[in-house]
Parts: sequence; structure tokens; C-alpha cells
Amino acid sequence: MEQRDLVSRPRSVSRAPRKEPQSSQNSEIDVLQFAELHFVAEQTAKHARCWEGQVDRPACPDFKAIWTCITPRMRELYVDRVKYVETKGWDWINADYEGSLKCWYERYFAGVDQGRAEMISCVDFADFKALVDNVDFESNVPQAIVVKEEVDYRDVVPESMFVDQGEPEPEPRPEPRADFPDEDVATADSVEESPLECDIKIPANEEIVALENAVGKGVEILKKLYAIFSGSDAFGNEADWKAEIERTQRYACTEKVIIGLVGSTGAGKSSLINAILDEKNVLSTDCMRASTAVATEISYNQGATKYRAEVEFIERHEWERELEVLFEELLDHQDEVTRGAIPKNSDAAVALDKIKAVYPMLTPEDILNASVANLMASERVTDLLGTTMGFEGDDPKAFSTKLKSYIDSKGKRGRPKKSAKKQDADEHPDSASDTDTANQGIGLWPLVRVVRIYTKAPALATGAVLVDLPGIFDSNSARVAVAEDYMRRCSAHWIVAPINRAVDDKVARDLLGKNYKLQMQMDCAFNDMTFFCTKTDDLVPTEVIHSLGLDLPAFNEVQELPAKVEWLKNEINAFEKPKKTIISQLEWVETEIEELEERLTGDEFGCDVLEITPKRKKPHGSEPLEMPAIQEAGTTEIPMVEKLKNRFSDLKVRRKDLRSQLKHINEEMDSKVEELKELEDGKEKMEHSVIKSCIEARNRFSKQQIKRDFALEVQSLDQELEDDTENPIQAAGCDYDELERNLPVFCVSTRAYQGLRGRADMAKLVGGFSELEETEIPLLQRHCVRLTEKAREESSRRFLTQLNQVLQSMKLWCLVSTATSDASEQKIKEIEADFESVFGGLTEAAEAHMNHFDSVARETVQVNIFNKLNRASRHAVVQFPEAVSRWNAPGSSGGLRWNTYKAICRRRGVYHKIDWNQDLARPMLDKIASSWKRCVCYLGMLWISLTRNRTFTELLPHCLHFLKEDLEAVVSQFHTQVIDSVKQGVPEKIRVQLQDTLVACRQTMGEQFRQAEKWTMQEQKRINRTFAEAIAERLKETYQACASETGRGSLQRIRALMQQTAEDHANDVLRGSTENAKHELGKLLDGQQAEVDRIIHNRLQRISEDYHRALIEPQIKLYTEEQIRMKSEVAKIVKEAEAELLLGHLLGGVRSS
Repeated sequence: MEQRDLVSRPRSVSRAPRKEPQSSQNSEIDVLQFAELHFVAEQTAKHARCWEGQVDRPACPDFKAIWTCITPRMRELYVDRVKYVETKGWDWINADYEGSLKCWYERYFAGVDQGRAEMISCVDFADFKALVDNVDFESNVPQAIVVKEEVDYRDVVPESMFVDQGEPEPEPRPEPRADFPDEDVATADSVEESPLECDIKIPANEEIVALENAVGKGVEILKKLYAIFSGSDAFGNEADWKAEIERTQRYACTEKVIIGLVGSTGAGKSSLINAILDEKNVLSTDCMRASTAVATEISYNQGATKYRAEVEFIERHEWERELEVLFEELLDHQDEVTRGAIPKNSDAAVALDKIKAVYPMLTPEDILNASVANLMASERVTDLLGTTMGFEGDDPKAFSTKLKSYIDSKGKRGRPKKSAKKQDADEHPDSASDTDTANQGIGLWPLVRVVRIYTKAPALATGAVLVDLPGIFDSNSARVAVAEDYMRRCSAHWIVAPINRAVDDKVARDLLGKNYKLQMQMDCAFNDMTFFCTKTDDLVPTEVIHSLGLDLPAFNEVQELPAKVEWLKNEINAFEKPKKTIISQLEWVETEIEELEERLTGDEFGCDVLEITPKRKKPHGSEPLEMPAIQEAGTTEIPMVEKLKNRFSDLKVRRKDLRSQLKHINEEMDSKVEELKELEDGKEKMEHSVIKSCIEARNRFSKQQIKRDFALEVQSLDQELEDDTENPIQAAGCDYDELERNLPVFCVSTRAYQGLRGRADMAKLVGGFSELEETEIPLLQRHCVRLTEKAREESSRRFLTQLNQVLQSMKLWCLVSTATSDASEQKIKEIEADFESVFGGLTEAAEAHMNHFDSVARETVQVNIFNKLNRASRHAVVQFPEAVSRWNAPGSSGGLRWNTYKAICRRRGVYHKIDWNQDLARPMLDKIASSWKRCVCYLGMLWISLTRNRTFTELLPHCLHFLKEDLEAVVSQFHTQVIDSVKQGVPEKIRVQLQDTLVACRQTMGEQFRQAEKWTMQEQKRINRTFAEAIAERLKETYQACASETGRGSLQRIRALMQQTAEDHANDVLRGSTENAKHELGKLLDGQQAEVDRIIHNRLQRISEDYHRALIEPQIKLYTEEQIRMKSEVAKIVKEAEAELLLGHLLGGVRSS
């Protein structure tokens, strides 16, 4: 019977209650109830924050009712919060769960401004976790949390297309029927499972690789030769080949290529460097403030560990000088400091922050009562001054944390403990160290001159050195000097700006500043500049599309998506009402069927289950059904049991029909839901396509605009500084179109790069990027490598040229091992005299050309700079009082206020972006900049002309013949004359070798001239900066007098003092500046002449030795067996070296063996 019931009444059995499912269901109900509490508390707190302080504040909506209408996917977000709170195991929260939620969410929205609060639809789960995690330790308001903007689903551009908002929020979906499976929601950390690999390898420059390989082999060859000459003293001092080899070995080094990064606060320099290094956060970054307080140099680490750092501290007198400035700032605001009401970011606040960083035990009151001498008495600080410390490691996080305290003005430091400090001082009075200092809570960054970081970044492996410059407007003169020195030594200048500012602010015109551009003009450095547009992921597609006039079909499709989605949702919702009606009817029919079944099979009628179960239709052709007896008696009343059976049968038919209708509706809903899912899946791809297209279009536009603006700005500057009427040197026309084409511009996204590299925890994933190349960071990494190619080639050629000179001279030396005649003493004197006579002619001719070169260079400087400086200084003298009048004007008219005036004077004319010294020098520089550039470039090209067979027609028409050409001519003449002077004739083998040696000598001389050219260019960069420096030195007493003025009426006295200086001493100040520049230029010319003299005389000495050994010694000298043996060994090594290195092929112009 039990078995029959199981078969015959499946519906009744299926509806029987079961304990385990019921328990699970109750648990799910409880979770949903708690989720509802989260939703209500969050939305209530948001509503209160949005309408806070407004008079017409509306009543709070019924969020409980709204909860019943949200989608299951949205509910899951709140369910996740409930489950996360459960993981904390807090028993106390159950006492007032709702009250706790209210407190949390009110605390969250209290930290968000009203405008942002209105845009929040749902607190991000990561932010909720941070909110809850803070409850573990303290009840303070959590740190600023990134919030998500609320976007109406019917908006033209969906929220996920605003790529600067972080991870896209799951969009609301229509509530599916109960048996629809929920979709999994992708997490932001999914990228970490498969980070993209970064490979910056670029096609190798075969010529450079061959040169560098030859350098390595050449070093080994020199070691072999050195070993031979070290093992024997057969030649004594006759041929000091050991010294020659040692000098050559010093050339086997690669020059560093210094790349300076310049940009305003928040431009993303540190983030850019981290991405180039392919590191997460070696340099600390902060979007709210400047995170780099000192100049930071980053280069490749050749050591065993992955990371290494050197921290160089300023000298004692430099820190003492800065303390004097900082104390003056504090004393000017003594009352505010005492009350604790000092304005944030003011000079006094900065001064207080620096002093408290280094002396954390002192309160503001203690600092005001102290003196510079008191603070300088602290051995824990002074022991660091003037020293350099280092640390290394392989853990990037630990390394970055330790590094942060030296370069970041907000770097973490240990909490000061008085008792620990006192105990340590008592037990170990002489054990002060940087570690102890850090443990005592000392912030070291104000004491740091420069930080050098070494890391194994592939982009830096070939010699690139990145320098992150915090600026040159520091109260510490030591750090200012470091920054200026780096700017002068830079081989490349990288200008960094956010992309939304790079074009709008016209970075080439406004961001660089007039003084900076003038400096680049005088340094001839415009060709060394590269522009970087950062944060390319920060964009709003609609703005880009409208501003650039883009036609994106995908964008049109995205615009149509909300309407399609709304229509599908309406279609799905339209099925809900008839579906509910059918389900309700079906439930009623099921109940009726069950009740009839129980009644018919019960004691009242006792029917068998088979009697009331509808019989299946028989196949066609079977016997006809027997009519029930009750049908035969037409007049007999139908019994109740038959009525019930008929009723039971009708209900069965009705149930079948309802099930069919429900199935049809479900199928229709399934189809619509699937279509909706496809739309949502395709929506993400279309949005990605739109964002990607917008990013690419804006990048193209930005690059074109920056290139165009840069070329126009350089052209405008050239025209502004042009002074053809007074300048005899006519500059060759600049090809501004070529300048525009060749300017490197990169548009990069460091956030996207770091995310694609699997570091999503440091930033939200960014839309619009799917490949690393799209971020342009790999392109930039390769650019770093390419920037070093020129230096690598030059250093390799310099060494190989010197090596080739040594090998050719040795080869010539080895050819002569026996005397060809037995000359008498008188004959030897005649032979020597003939040689000296010919060589003397070479020396005289070379000195004549050298003197001519010096006279041309001095005449060029005299006519085009010295003469112009006199007129320029007179012009600047007139401008001096006018400049002071602008400074002294009322604040409403652009004049300077009292605190700014004093801050400038206290820092000797330089404060933030104000540089009075440069402003006073500028009228002079404007007058001479064009001539300076031409003259300096001319001096540099004089050096170049020594190494290249070309004329210099446009710059100095009277200088048509260059020193190198003249020297080549006289050396060739000497070569012919000295060979002809040998009466016995010269063997062909020696003739050929002499020719090869002569070519090698020319190449060596050319390389040495190139090095002298670099020295000249570096010196002129230093000298053109001395104008402002000299002005600052001559105004030193005036600055000090102004800074010392205090009390009522001090501003008027300061202004009067500065005005009096401008009227009475302008001539002394500015003429003194020009005389100083003349003196420095004179020293440059003297140094240049000395270097020319050294190069020429060294070459003449080499020529004399080589030709004497080849032509004279065979006639007058006999060699010992030991000497012959040594020459044989050297000849063998030289021959092998020529065959292996093929220097003739690599360097050109020398015959290979």
C-alpha cells in the first residue's frame, strides 16, 4: 500500500514538508532580512547626507518598499556584505545590528561631500570592507574611499564608460523567475590570474652590438699585451707601452645618459618612472600632493641584489643655513604658531613641518623657544650630515617602505618614545646611527641632498639614468644646486603633464615657462626634449566624441542599448502578471485535484486509483470503449461518485492546459532574458571599443597639437630673439616642419599598464585597454634603450679608436727588429737632424693653425657676445627700477604682499615660481640669446668641423678652412717629406703600415676633439646660468637687509630699500653680472685653447715616435735577442687582434689585415 501511494500520489508526497530544506530556507530568509537592513541603512544615510543643511528637505522614501523591487543581482551585493560581517564573529553586533549599520553608513557618507554622495548608487564592496575592518581597531572615520557614481540606466553613456571611476558596477537586471540561475559577477582581481608579460626587447642595432663586442675583446687583448710588457724590462724607459695600455683601458666605459623629468605636482612623474621600471611602487605616489621631496636618480643595478639605494645627506653648514631660514619663517608667524592656528601649506607651516620631522620630540612651543645653535647640538642629527648611507635588498615592498622615509615628505617614520630614547642614550651614548634615528621617529627627508636608486630594470640596462626632479624652488640651497646641476647635465629633457592639461594649457607655451624656454634656447636643447601626456585613461567618451567630431558606429549602438534594454525589460515584465495568474490558477487546480483524489480514494467512495486515472486513448482500429452502465439508463440520475470523477477529469485537463500555457510563457521569458543577456554581454565589448577609439583619437590629436604648438613656440621665440641688424653671424634657417615631425610625444596610461601587468590591487582596472602596447609604456621603455644608442656608439668608438692607434703603433714598432746599416756617429747625427728638420716644419705649421683657431674663437666671442653684453647690460639697468616698481605695486595691481616679499628676500630672490634674479637678468639674456646660441653652437661646430669634412659657410664666412683640414694637410705633407728624406729608401711594407698609422692618428685626434666639444657645451651651460647667480650675489646684502625688517611699516621700508638699490646700484649689479660672464667665457676660451694644445701636441708626439721608429731606428739601432723575442710576441697578438676585431671595417679608413 505504501508503495502504491508513492506511485499513485506523487504530487502529495512532493508537497510534504521536510526539515532540512526548511532549515536552509529559513537561513536564506534571515540573510535576506539582514541584507534588507543594509540596503535601508545605506540609502537612508545617503538621503540624509544629500539633503543635509537644505530647507526644502523632502521626506525620506520608503526604502523597505523599494527593496522588494530591486533585482536579485543587486540583492546579492548586500548579501555579500552580510556574509562578510558574519566572518568577523562579532557576538555584540547581534544586540543592535540595525543600529550598528546605521552608524557605519552615516560615518561613511560623512566623509563624502554632498555632490559625490548624490552620485553614489551603491557603496563598493572593497570600500565596505575597509569600513568594517576599521571597526576592529578604532571608531575613527575611515580614510577617503573611492565611490562609484550613480548613472541612470537610460543615460546615453552607461557608467562603465566613465573609465576614471574605477571598476564598473554591475548593471541592474530584470528579476528572472525563480528557476533562472544567477550569473557570476566578475571580480576586479581577475586580471591577477593571468597578467600580461612585458617584453621590451627591440631589434638590436647590429653596428652597436658589433662595436660593444669589439670593446670586450679589445679589453682582453690589452690585458695580454700588458702581461707581456710587465714580464720583461728589456726596453727599459725606451718605449713605455704599459702606460699607453693603462691610458687606453680607461676609455673602456659607457657614458650615462641622464634623463631629467620635469612636471608640475600631480603630473604623474613618479608613477611614470615606476611603470618604466616595471615596478609597482618603488617610488611612492600620491594623487593629492607632491610625493617626491628630493632629487631622485634611478639607474641600473650591477650588484647581486635586485634593489640598492644610496642616500647622500647635506653638509652641516647647509642644514644650519636652512634652519636659519625656517626659524625666520616661524618667527614671522609666532602668534599663529603659539595658538596652533597656523595656515595650512603656508611657509610657516612648511617650516614647522620640516623642523618637527627632524626633531619630532619638540613641540611648536619648544621650537619657538629654541635656537639654531640648540638644534645643531643634536648629535643624532649632525652625525648624519655630510655622510652617505646605503641599503639594499630583494623585497620590493620592504625596499620601497624604507626608501619612502628619505624621498617622501610624508614618509612613515617610527613613533617617538621618550623612555626608549633616554634609555638608549644612557646605555649607548655613542651609538647613533641612521637606524637609531629612524627608530626615534626622525624624518630624514629634509636632510637629504640626493637619493640614488639602483634597480635591475631592463629599460635602464644600457645606461639610461632617470632623474625625478622635485623642482628648484627649495629653501635648501644644496638641493637647489643638485637640481640645477642635473638640469645642466641632462642629455634628454622629458616634460610630463596630464593629457587633459597638456593640450588645454598648451604645455609648450605655458607649462614650460618663459625662463625655462629661454634656458633651453641658450643650451641648444630643444632637440633633446620629449613630451609625455599621462593619465590617458582619464576621459569621458561623450566629451571626446563631441570635441573631436568622431563618428563611432559602436557609440551609436551603445546609445541605442538603453532603449533596447528597457523594451526587453518591459516585455519580460509584461509576462509576469499572466504568469502569476496562471501559477495561482494552477495551484488552485492542484489543490482541488488532491482533495478530489483523497475523497474518491477514501472511505466515502473507496475508488481505486486506476478508476479515477484517465485512460490513455487506444490506437486507431482498437475495440470501442464500453459505455458505463450509468450511460445506458438515460433516465437515471448520475451518481455523486461519477460527478466527482467527471470533475476530477476536467481538472486534470485544466491542469494540463495551464501547464502548457506556463511552459509557453516561460519559454518566451527565457528567450527575452537570453536576448537581454546577449545585449549585456555585447554592451561591455562595445563600450570597450568606444573607449579604446576615444583614447586613440585623443592621443593622436594631442600628439599632433603638441608637436604643432612646440614648433610654433620655438619659431616665435627665435623671431622674438632675432637681432640680425646687430649680429654679423647669420643663422641657418631652422626647419620648423622637421622639428615638428621629429618631436617625440608619448601618451601613456600607467594605471592601465599596472593593471594589465597583474597589479590590480594598486588601482582599479581601466577600460579601453587590453594589450600592454596600447598603454605606450613598452614603447617608452624601448625609447629609453634607444636614447642610449648614441652614447654607447660614441663610447665604443672612442675606445676602439684609441685601441686601434695603439695596435697600429705597436705593429709599426714590431716591424723593425734589425738594423739595415752600420751608421757612424756622424751619420746618425745627420739622419736625426734631417728628421728633426722635417718634423719641426710640421710642428710650426700645426701651432700656426692652432693659434688661428684660437684667434677666430676669441674674435667670435668678442664680436657676438662681449660687445653685445655691454649694450644688453645698459638695457637691463633701465629695466631694473621698472621691475622693482612692479614688485612694489599694491596687491590689487599685481604687487607682492608682505609675507611673499619677505619670503623672496629670505631665499635670496628665489621663492616657488618667482625668481627675481632671473627676471633681472632676462632683459640682458633677451638681447644676447640669439647671438649666444649661434656663437656657442659655432664654437661647438668648430669642434665638429675638426672631425667632419664639411664647410661652415653660413655662420662665419671668413672661416672657410677648419683646423682639422689644415692639420690633415700638414700631416700628409710631413708624411711625404719624411719618407722622401730617407735616402736609403723605405720598404713597401713599412710605407703601407705608416699610412695605416697616419689614418689611425687622424681618427684618434677626431675623437679627442669630440670630447673637447662636449666639454665646451657643458661649460657654456654653466656660464649662461651665472648671470642670475652673479645678480643674486651682488644683491645678497640687500636681500638680507630686507629680510631682517620687522614691525609696523616693515613692508614700506623693504620696498623703499629695494627701490633705492634699483636706482643707485643697478649699474653695479648688472654690469657686475656681465663682467662675471665675460670672465667665465674667458676661462672657457683659455680651457679650450689648452685642450686644443694638449690634443695637437699629443698627436705630434705620437707621430714623431711612430715615424722615428719606422724610418730612423732601422738605420741607427741594433736590438737584443730579448727585445726581438718580445716584438715577435707582441706582433703575434696584434695580428690576431686585427683578424678578430676587424677595426678597419668597424671604424673605417684603416686597412684590415
